[in-house]
Parts: sequence; C-alpha cells; structure tokens
Amino acid sequence: MQTALETPAPEKKVEQTEAGNYFVSNYPPFSFWKPDQVPVVEEVLKQPAPANIPLGVYFHIPFCRKRCHFCYFKVYTDKNAQEVKAYIDAGMREMERFTSQPYLKGRKAHFVYFGGGTPSYLSVPQLKDLTNRMKDMIPWDEAEEVAFEAEPGTLNEVKLTGIRDIGVTRLSLGVENFDDHILETNGRAHRSGEIEKAYRFARTLGFEHINIDLIAGMMNETWENWKDTVRKAIALQPDAVTIYQMEVPYNTTMYQQMKAEGKVTAPVAVANFPRLPNHRRRPLRARVHPQAQARPQRVRLLHQQVR
Repeated sequence: MQTALETPAPEKKVEQTEAGNYFVSNYPPFSFWKPDQVPVVEEVLKQPAPANIPLGVYFHIPFCRKRCHFCYFKVYTDKNAQEVKAYIDAGMREMERFTSQPYLKGRKAHFVYFGGGTPSYLSVPQLKDLTNRMKDMIPWDEAEEVAFEAEPGTLNEVKLTGIRDIGVTRLSLGVENFDDHILETNGRAHRSGEIEKAYRFARTLGFEHINIDLIAGMMNETWENWKDTVRKAIALQPDAVTIYQMEVPYNTTMYQQMKAEGKVTAPVAVANFPRLPNHRRRPLRARVHPQAQARPQRVRLLHQQVR
C-alpha cells in the first residue's frame, strides 16, 4: 500500500515595513521648486482674481517641544520666543507680498488651516499677533472652516480658550495612541492623561468640530493595543477620527537607527496585525457610541488600508 506524503503547509508570508515615503508633504511638491517655475507663479499672481474658485490659506508652524522618531517634517525644537517672532514676521512679509497681487488682493478665505510642526506650541499672545495680522490681509470672517493642529501636552485651559477666541472651528488633536509606553518609545511629547483633560475642556468651548488623529503600526504596538486605542478614541465621541499608517521615511531618527544597526525593515507593528479574509483591502470603520448619535461622526482614512 502506497502512502502519499503530506505536503507541508506553505510558510506564512509576513509583510514588512521598509524605509521610504509616499506622502507628499508640500503642494506643489519640492520637485517643482525650481528657478524656472518662478515666472509661472508670478504670471498666475498677475491674473485677475477668479470669481468661482474658493481661496484656502495654509500657515505652517514648524516648532515642536520634541521631535517624534517617525517625523519627517522640517521642525525645530530649540527656538526661543524671539526666533518664533522672527518666523512669524517673515511669514507675514511673504503673505503681504502675495496678497498685494491681483490674484489674491481683496479676497476672503474660504478655509484656513494651521499645520506643523505644532501650531499649539505658540503662546496665546503669539497666536493672536499672527492671526490678527493674517486677518488684516485675508479676512476669514466668512470662512467655512478654520482648522488647527494641536499636541495634547501643549494644551491647557488658557491655551484652548485662546485658540477658540482667534476663530478656530476645527481642532485636530494629535493623539496617535493612548498607551504611555508606546507614546514614549515613539518619541511623542504628550502622555495619555493629557489627552482626555484637553479633550474634555475643548468640548466646553464650543468648537464646531474636534478630530482625533491616530497612527496604526507604531513601534511596540500590538493588535490588542490598537483595538483598545480605537475603542478609547470612539468613547471620547469626537466628530472625526483620522487614521494614518506608520511610515519610516529616510529623514527620520527611526531610519537613522535602522541604518546604524544595518536593518532593512522597520520595527513597526503593522506586519503583526491580522489580515481580513481573502486579503482584500477594506476601509476601517468605527461604530459610533450610542450616546454620540446626536452629533455627526466620521472616520477619515489617510494612507491607511486594513487588509
């Protein structure tokens, strides 16, 4: 009697995260920042203001308390008040130059966005100085949304009240995770206790929209931790949760450590997350807490697909 040998089960392939970056952090991308493009920009600015194109204003605040290990933006962690003021003054000179051109002169902002870095790193007087000068050049009294990124550890009652007073309608909290060990090992400056404290007080100030940012696949994160992070985010009942997938670009401290240790793959957690049946890409959906049904909710997915 002949017995057939059993074929061993194929070894499960585990996807690994390698260094690289697919996120465009500037628009136009840096590849367009060339001398021969300057006349193109100047020609646009000389044109009459379009009647049917909404105007958006983005202002970048490149200051942080601490640089995260996965951060690939141009940020500064060692600037004093005078240097911050010099940056604001330079930004206002640039804005004045642009708003004096026909394409922008006299227009109002349809939306305004403060990103970073950490916009909430600025003091309330610095924020008021910046926004008052901006409003003199491009009013936003009719803006549909004024968005503002914030790191929970920089927020207290005075700072949050000041942010609301300058006209911010959408507050985006860079939570990323609720576990203190994961926050620390990934280089985040805030801790979990600061998240809920900032969120609860922000809710009392009447922000029209509060978003919570999360990052899937941080160092030392597990599937159980990730599920707990999502549950805690939903329990706070924010108006939106935005999920980013962990990336390791070349200009991060995480990549520098990988390079020094001769590693090819990054020490992030997404490879250990379970895969859904048939390996099809599906969006991550969050069930809204029953008590939150009265307020519109949404989950935005940026650079994140759960397989």
